[in-house]
Amino acid sequence: MIKKDTFLKYRKSPAVKSLGIYTFTNFFGKGVAFLLLPYFTNVLSKSDIGLISLFSSAIIFLMPFISMGVLQSTSTDYFKLGKKEFKDFFTTGFLLPVGVFLLSLAVFYLLRDVFTTKYNFPLSFIWLIPVVTFLSFISQHVINLIRNEENPNLFMKAVLGRLFLEIGLAIALISGLKMAWEGRITGILISYAVFAMYAFYFFISRDYLFGEIKKKVIKEELIFSVPIVIMQFSVFCMNYSDGFFLSRFTHDHNAEVGVYSIACIFGSIIITLCSALLQYILPRIYKMLSEPKIDYNAIRKLFWAYIGIMTGGLLLLLVFVPLAYRFMLNKAYSPGLNYYWLICIGYYFWTIAYLFFSFLLYYRHKRKIIWLSATFACISLTSNYFFIKNMSSMGAAISVFCSYFIVLMITLFFTRKQMGFIFKRTQP
Repeated sequence: MIKKDTFLKYRKSPAVKSLGIYTFTNFFGKGVAFLLLPYFTNVLSKSDIGLISLFSSAIIFLMPFISMGVLQSTSTDYFKLGKKEFKDFFTTGFLLPVGVFLLSLAVFYLLRDVFTTKYNFPLSFIWLIPVVTFLSFISQHVINLIRNEENPNLFMKAVLGRLFLEIGLAIALISGLKMAWEGRITGILISYAVFAMYAFYFFISRDYLFGEIKKKVIKEELIFSVPIVIMQFSVFCMNYSDGFFLSRFTHDHNAEVGVYSIACIFGSIIITLCSALLQYILPRIYKMLSEPKIDYNAIRKLFWAYIGIMTGGLLLLLVFVPLAYRFMLNKAYSPGLNYYWLICIGYYFWTIAYLFFSFLLYYRHKRKIIWLSATFACISLTSNYFFIKNMSSMGAAISVFCSYFIVLMITLFFTRKQMGFIFKRTQP
């Protein structure tokens, strides 16, 4: 039995406290969204929810192209560079997303007929998607820096502050002004715009902006961005392309996407748990890998703690999601109960694969990242096309399960050299 003094020691540990704040922040943020599911599923139609889901998926599709790997390289180089070098790196790296954002506005305008006819996008999406994606990039940029500074209290205030603004605006606009899906998206736009202003205040106050523009950094970031963009595009294909296939191959278009997206929201709880844990774990792993003498035993302990928590989270999810469907949602969304478990398990496979994959990002194994990411994208797109065309929503869930299992097996095989120390007490 654990002694009381030992329990109190762990409870007061700064590491445990930080992990608790990161986990609470991510889960409370997601929890607010789940508590609002009964509201959104009753005041919005299935088509409205389907359209909002496709809007969010389009942002995720565009994000890797706008971020250009800057988020990933900043997270690692923060620990590698001195203050002056990091300031120059940060300033130079920020120029790339700005350029791609302006280019994306032009591309979306040129392709406006494709989006409005094939996927029933309203014309306003043509500028809203690039703008919200760029604002979302700025938001994630500042959140990553706050996390790297190991400032969990500020992390919690920043994340939850933006979320409460978004949700509050959405409810006011939907219920007060009867704006339906327009109110939900307007709330997202305004909240990210306000948070972007705070982000620039943070960048300036920390003296990250207005450094020297270095051609060498631009060249290095462009080279590094290639595998990152391909990897993030692969993530989009695996996580979000199913909604676009459903919209394309089903007769009621966005209505079926709406039902399926609710099942995906429940399944994504496991990804929320993953994100919460990695907010704490990855910076520490990267920091330990940057030390002259690497403590592989400490990394191994973090790894197995992550696996254990993720597995426990999956089991709880499989048990409690049917209760949420029964007591929280409009009955129109109950068909999702037939396949939600396939999505949950599939997402679980991805959360394990991504932790292995993160080591390739740290060591910048560009060629391996490119080939693996391209392979994952092909697996997902092929699987989605075959299963969704023939089996609709059930096929989409089967595709998630199968493609993620294959991805996990491939990732384990190709990272066996870098991650061999996880499974045996020998150093690489």
